[in-house]
Amino acid sequence: MKKILAQILLVFLLFSNFSLYEANAFSITIKAPTKTEEKPLTLWEMFIYFGNLYNGKIPETYKYIDLKFYWIRNNKALYEALQKLVYVDKIKNAWVYIKASKKISLYNLYSFAEKNYKINLWNYKKESYKKTKATIFDLMQLKRRIEIKKAELDLWNEFREIKYKKDIFIDVYKTLNTQTYYKDKLDKRKMLEEAIKWLTKATDDKFTVYFPPTNNKDFKESLKWKYEWIWAYVDMEKPWVLRIVSPISGSPAEKAWLKWGDIVIKVDWKEITDKNNIHEVVSWIKGPAGTTVVLTIKRWNKIFDITVTRAKIVIKEVEIKKIRYDTYLVKLKFFWEDIAKEFRQALEEIKKDKSIKKIIFDLRWNWGWYLDQVAEMLSYFVPAWEKTVIVKYYSRENAYYSKWYDLIDFSKYKIVLLENSWTASASEIFIGTIKDYYEDATIIWEKSYWKGSVQTIKWYSDGSALKYTIAKWFTGKTKTWIDWIWIKPDIEIKMEKYWVEEYKDKQLQKALQIR
Repeated sequence: MKKILAQILLVFLLFSNFSLYEANAFSITIKAPTKTEEKPLTLWEMFIYFGNLYNGKIPETYKYIDLKFYWIRNNKALYEALQKLVYVDKIKNAWVYIKASKKISLYNLYSFAEKNYKINLWNYKKESYKKTKATIFDLMQLKRRIEIKKAELDLWNEFREIKYKKDIFIDVYKTLNTQTYYKDKLDKRKMLEEAIKWLTKATDDKFTVYFPPTNNKDFKESLKWKYEWIWAYVDMEKPWVLRIVSPISGSPAEKAWLKWGDIVIKVDWKEITDKNNIHEVVSWIKGPAGTTVVLTIKRWNKIFDITVTRAKIVIKEVEIKKIRYDTYLVKLKFFWEDIAKEFRQALEEIKKDKSIKKIIFDLRWNWGWYLDQVAEMLSYFVPAWEKTVIVKYYSRENAYYSKWYDLIDFSKYKIVLLENSWTASASEIFIGTIKDYYEDATIIWEKSYWKGSVQTIKWYSDGSALKYTIAKWFTGKTKTWIDWIWIKPDIEIKMEKYWVEEYKDKQLQKALQIR
């Protein structure tokens, strides 16, 4: 029983981290009114304001109300506002004359707000309020109070609903563990882990993921690139569909002739189902260097087995190659912790070669990773103290600024950028910011992956972890937002089914033709 109560307490703590709102979230900042705001408030301005509170919130049938008020039909805005107020029972539809241009007192304004919107202005009944004329500024301050009142009410209702759902959650967990016929067979830890997974899934953010202890160990290893396997980029956009994105150059995957677009349906004859996530399947493929793994591959309509020998390899993040007398190809594989150093070495080599007129930066299949490394590399392109990357958090904004490494003058070179639908995150920032500052740079291939968000990781004492989105990022100069938009190519050339050799790479061949 104590064990069950302890687990219930754990669930309660899991859901108890809801703050209703920050203490200063609804504070009013009083500023001196402008000359326009000091103008006296008329009756028709007050009615139009309160009528507009219901824009889009009540049925269009309010327009069928035939008002009885005298001398208002010529004022369309006022007529429509009064229709709305009659519809929601804030004023009565009667045969009376409304002096629309009449200047009203603070008393009339505040009493209308208190009666209809339950705004408690405790001192408005002073005699001086009846003598003081209301201004546009007073209406604006009252509008802010009404918005605050509504926000507080909405948050309170949300808090009550969350608390009610939390109580249901705890009761369901307790009932299943104490009353169900199968209670002795239940895996209580699995129940809680699955519940936490569904919490992250409900965010509708594919980059927010909970890693249970076992999967988290694999995830930690993948962050350090310190493990032994087949060395290929993989993705699982749909349950049970593990796709080979790209074999890494010189890897066991490339030597075994795995191709872009191959779908792995079995690992050592163990079928991948919708119950398996990407980290679990990757753990099946991993193993000691020198051992083999059999992958059952679906390539177009054919299904066959490929045996791959695992290995532990050192991956070079930047590959540089002179592919023509006047052109260098710089492959940026991913933005890991040492790429800025390797990038500088590549630029120093290019600078020595006086015959070079064109530089092709190949970011195809580059998933991104470290933003600070990208910002560091962009300092070779962006003028001193100009913004290279802008990061927007929920309540603040940060920016990376160029340190201006005056190593190489890129204005003297033709810049070509290669991207595809697997060019993501930091890679998109790299391409987008270069395009910001070098408008004649040419982007070739397909639209990019569209990931412009920043994730952080929270580690838990049981070995599990939560990866969640904390910010969005934008290119430095034009503040281009990438998330769900992508970087569009100047020249679009679709990828062929398969290619390995450079002479069959039509995207690269097109890049060579550009002058």
